[in-house]
Amino acid sequence: MRLLATSLLASLVLAACGSAADQTQAVTSDTKVKLTPVVTETEFPWGMAFMPNGDLLFTEKENGLKRLPAGETTPVAVPGLPPAYTERQAGYLGLTLDPDFATSRLVYVAYSKGTPDANGTAIVHGRLSDDGNALEDVTEIFVADPRDTALHFGSRLQFGGDGTLYATIGDGFVYMDLAQDPKKTHGSVIRINKDGSIPADNPFADGAVGNPAVWSYGHRNEQGLYYDAETDTLYETEHGPKGGDELNIIRKGANYGWPEITYGVDYDGTIITDKTEAEGMEQPETYWVPSIAPAGLTKLTSDVYPGWKGDLFAGGMNGPAGLNLVRIDMENGKVVGRENLFQGEYPIRDVVQGPDGHLYIATKNFDGIFRVDLADGN
Repeated sequence: MRLLATSLLASLVLAACGSAADQTQAVTSDTKVKLTPVVTETEFPWGMAFMPNGDLLFTEKENGLKRLPAGETTPVAVPGLPPAYTERQAGYLGLTLDPDFATSRLVYVAYSKGTPDANGTAIVHGRLSDDGNALEDVTEIFVADPRDTALHFGSRLQFGGDGTLYATIGDGFVYMDLAQDPKKTHGSVIRINKDGSIPADNPFADGAVGNPAVWSYGHRNEQGLYYDAETDTLYETEHGPKGGDELNIIRKGANYGWPEITYGVDYDGTIITDKTEAEGMEQPETYWVPSIAPAGLTKLTSDVYPGWKGDLFAGGMNGPAGLNLVRIDMENGKVVGRENLFQGEYPIRDVVQGPDGHLYIATKNFDGIFRVDLADGN
């Protein structure tokens, strides 16, 4: 597996859509980085989470949970997950660790459950055995509303500072209109307790006008989610159609507009809506035209890369501007610029920060998992 270096010259095209969100500027930095292979024996890695001891847990779309012992290069299978529906975009998806993992050893995993005629995003948790080689006492804690499509499952997981679990649920593609119905989980971010019960302060907890689990709605296919404990902010990225990928700050009970407003068009070029803004609907912090198919999202909290601490990083999987790692330059909680790293090299499915302070990326298909290192000359 070759090592890659980039001069970090940014290149992005933004649509002139008349909103403040489209004024994001391309930026460059003097920091140069390269990719160092960490795992080469992996197929369709989807989500990653580091254990306190430095071991890396990750899911593979069709093969379930794997563990890479710290300092090694060959992962081991971790059996115990229930069977998944694995056609097209379906399979084993996002994962996260219990905030009290050191004591509970609980791992939370999202996956596609069901059949071609009736399937949806489900969440389970299980105890990782003391030797790390099995998931035990696996319990289902959430199942989204069923669909009959193998597209748009969402499925990133993040714990908030209060110990509640957030999860992204995709719109099911052909069911995009239901993203505007808070009584449905299609196209939503849900919030549940560790055991799957509903927090009393959820916006629709009483079920009168919305699904009790729904925290926000009007989303498309959200494959990036990050909780910033320092600012108590939940960030999310989602795929637009052809253009209009978004970075959002997720707020309680808010409507993010899909498909009533969007900065993108349908895949055949037809207009989904002529509106990019509407009263009562949130605007993105930044958006991408053309698309990058954003997947994975994290904030750099270390000093490993000069000048980048506090910035967000998102993977790009596809689209005219995809196949890159995007540095989202943040100042005082606002997006002030974007820089494309490794442009055109690999489709990136996930990005996380490791306990060593380095960024790690998982590629979309068969390439592997890499550590982002400083290149020679820094």
